[in-house]
Amino acid sequence: FSIEISLYDFLVILPVFLGAFTTLIMFLLVKRIAGAGGGLLAALLFATSPPLLLRGSLGWFKSEPLALFLALTAIYLYLTIYDSKVKMNGVMWRASVAGILLGYANTCWGGAQYFGIVFGLFFIIVALLKFDLEKTAYAGGILVAFNLIFSSIFPRPGPAYILNPIGILLIIGYLYTLIVYRLASIQEKTFLRSSLKVVFTLLLAGLLAVSFGAISAVSARYYTVIFPFQRTANPLIESVAEHFMPTHVEYFKAYGVLLFLALFGVYVAFRRRSPAAVLALILGISGVYIASSFSRLMVYSTLALVVLASIGLVELSSSVLKSHRPTSKKALLHEVRSDVKIAYSVLLIFLITLPMVYPIGSSWRDVADSPVSLANAGSNYKLEIPDWREALAWIRDNTPEDAVIIAWWDYGYWITVMGNRTTLADNATINSTKIAQIARLFMSNETQAASILRNILRDPKDPSRLRPGYIVAFVAGQRFSSQGFDYYILGGGGDESKKQWFIRIGGLNMTKFLYDDEFTPKPYFWENTILGKMWPFEFLQFVDRSGRAQGTEYKPGYIALYMKQLKYTEDGDLLKLVFKSSSLDNPSEGVFAAVLIYKVLL
Repeated sequence: FSIEISLYDFLVILPVFLGAFTTLIMFLLVKRIAGAGGGLLAALLFATSPPLLLRGSLGWFKSEPLALFLALTAIYLYLTIYDSKVKMNGVMWRASVAGILLGYANTCWGGAQYFGIVFGLFFIIVALLKFDLEKTAYAGGILVAFNLIFSSIFPRPGPAYILNPIGILLIIGYLYTLIVYRLASIQEKTFLRSSLKVVFTLLLAGLLAVSFGAISAVSARYYTVIFPFQRTANPLIESVAEHFMPTHVEYFKAYGVLLFLALFGVYVAFRRRSPAAVLALILGISGVYIASSFSRLMVYSTLALVVLASIGLVELSSSVLKSHRPTSKKALLHEVRSDVKIAYSVLLIFLITLPMVYPIGSSWRDVADSPVSLANAGSNYKLEIPDWREALAWIRDNTPEDAVIIAWWDYGYWITVMGNRTTLADNATINSTKIAQIARLFMSNETQAASILRNILRDPKDPSRLRPGYIVAFVAGQRFSSQGFDYYILGGGGDESKKQWFIRIGGLNMTKFLYDDEFTPKPYFWENTILGKMWPFEFLQFVDRSGRAQGTEYKPGYIALYMKQLKYTEDGDLLKLVFKSSSLDNPSEGVFAAVLIYKVLL
């Protein structure tokens, strides 16, 4: 169509288009289970769900939208093999494409491996219930083979995927289907007993494989997903807001009445004996279970509840709204029934649309209206703040090409893509030692920091040379004026809101740096850490929340006030301030999200 668009702009808008395509796939998928009405409802709920809006908005930098599109398309294609009109050739090409899509989804996003669990359990349950064993046996083998091959030929997840627990589950699930298929044709009378023996044998083989180390180990993050109520003690994992365990309040705000409709949908799906209903149950139950570990995994509970709630609502509505043939004796009853239909429809529309506007501040509409993280400078405020874009432009235009930019990992993608420079860690960094090194650097005094910086900046090709180094500090909060002076309160989503995690991840003593609230810095922090010295503020006093009581001694519930004081402005120190963003010098009251860049002088 002769549309000219840069790669960057294409990637910015791609998540939105993928979300639209996935909505269409969701309609087709649920239509197979609950009819066209259920498909339309599922598409509507999918398109407006807060967990999906948060992780598929304009400019979203991770690959969940693509992985979800591929995986749900694979599920839809696979379910079509059970159509009576689909012959064996159709079964084979559908299973092949589904396996390829699943494998590619695994390379896009590690979380897509969840769908391997869904298919592994699906094979076992469908075989146990004897649903079209011939098609399942042939299609399952093709899907598993292509999934494992395409997952293995790429660096991520790589060949290790075959021997990880999910790969083993897929293989065991398919082998069980294949064995049961053979048993069903020769041992009809003893089928159930024989199939249970096969299950026991395969489980025993799996346990032996785990015992002898044949199956690759599970990381702490995946262990938490498997056992969501046994939280890891790793502070790096716990420091990420997306890794917090979702509460019942979050579930209710995100889903509302869908929770109750989904419960009814479980009942309806149990009554239906079909492969599609089995897959809906597996997707629903496993999705809610896995989502209970991390907030970011609520995308799975969204899929689960959208599918099950659509099934439940269609069944409920068909019972309430189905037409009754009126008779002379039942004419009055029929009229009352019409009133019930109207009341039911109004109530249902109200309950489904209520989360779109309520509660105020965290409704579906508010979630959709949230700016992308770079637009609000990664702060907690729903405002357009240009500071990070200014900083990234400065990095791109004013630093050497071989410069190393040292910043907390949250900002790594921005620096790499828009700043076009190497950063020490980013959102894909799995080396926790490297991130802990940054944390200790920030919390070190100048002597210790100099030693750490030499190790970081040493050129691996020429150990006698130090590469150019820059440290980025980000601090956010609010500014207000009184009696001709500007005062600052820190705590807007910058490094000042993450310092307690720097301390934990670095393995340091919290009480040495912070007061009992584990947020307010002690004088030691300001005087003996380069992070405290980089922040352009100095402590003034504490005030209570009413603003009346004041003093220099910390008390629980008190808020610290600061005054602006630039640091490292002269040559001769370990660092030198070379850039500060515009909001720090903005004379008006309100929020600020300042980015400061310091050149390393070694």
